[in-house]
Amino acid sequence: MESHTPTEFNSAILAGTFESNTPDWYELRKTGIGGSEIGTICGLNPWESAYTLWAKRTEQIPDEPLNSWAVRLGQAFEQPILDLYQEEYPGQKIYRTGTYRHKDYPFMLANPDALAYDPETDSWVLIEVKTARYEWNSIPPHYIAQVQHYLFVLGIDTAVICGVSGMVWMEHVIRADKFEQDNQLLMAKRFWDKVQNFERPEWDGSESTYQTVRKLNTEWYDREVDIGEMGIHVVNAQARFDEAQAELHKAKSATLDAMGDARVAYMEIDGERHTVATRHMRGNAPVLTVKK
Repeated sequence: MESHTPTEFNSAILAGTFESNTPDWYELRKTGIGGSEIGTICGLNPWESAYTLWAKRTEQIPDEPLNSWAVRLGQAFEQPILDLYQEEYPGQKIYRTGTYRHKDYPFMLANPDALAYDPETDSWVLIEVKTARYEWNSIPPHYIAQVQHYLFVLGIDTAVICGVSGMVWMEHVIRADKFEQDNQLLMAKRFWDKVQNFERPEWDGSESTYQTVRKLNTEWYDREVDIGEMGIHVVNAQARFDEAQAELHKAKSATLDAMGDARVAYMEIDGERHTVATRHMRGNAPVLTVKK
C-alpha cells in the first residue's frame, strides 16, 4: 500500500514516519498526546487511567509495549481489513501515512491507520481499523474520542471506523464535532501541563490508578503515619465495597444459574436487545463477565 506523508497536511506538520510499536515510534509518542491516549485523559479508557498515563509520561513507571494476543491479532488484521475496505470503495485511494503534529498545539499528535482520498468530492477521509471479539452494540467511547482527536489534528471532516467485531464487518462514519474537539483539547492541555510541571492528576476510582500507585510505593519501613480524615474515608469505602461485592456475587450466581448452558445473557428494552453478560471457561468452571 502506498504512503502519503506530505510535510504539511492541512493544520498539521509531519513529525515522523516511524513504524508503529518500534523504539523510534515510542520515543516520538513521549513528546505529546496521541489518539489512543486522549480517551485515557478524558476518563473513557476502561484499561488505563489518566494517573497511570501521567506516571508513564513523567517516566516514573515504564511505558511497556503492548504485546497481548488481542494487540498482536489487531495489528495482523489491519492490512487485510484495509484491503477489504479498498475493495468496497474502489473509487477511493487508500494510503498509509505518518505521525503529525498540530501546528498550533505541537503536543497534539495524530498517527491514523490510513487515509483515503475521494476524487469525486476532492476530500480526505480518515480510516481507523478496529477488531473486537464480540459484536458491538455501539462504538466504544474512547474510540470516538481517538477519531475526533485525529480529525482535529489533521483538519479533516470525516472518518470511518471499519473492521470486524464478532466476525461481522462494520463501518461507522464519524463527523468532526467541534464541541467534542474543543473539550478534548482543553483536557489535553491540562494534562500536558501536569506532565510538564510534574503535577499529578486528581485521584480517580480506577483499578489502573491503584495498581500504578502500588508500583510507585514498593519500599516501606516499620513506622506509623497519621492520615487524618482519610482514615474515615477508606474505612467507610471498604465497608460499602464489601456490601456491594456480596450483592454482586448474589446477582451473578442467579444470572449464571439462569443462563444454563448459554454463552450470552441478554434482555430486551423497548424491543431492542442488550447483552447483559457473557460466560467463558476458566479451568473446569465458567466465569461470568457482566457488560458495563
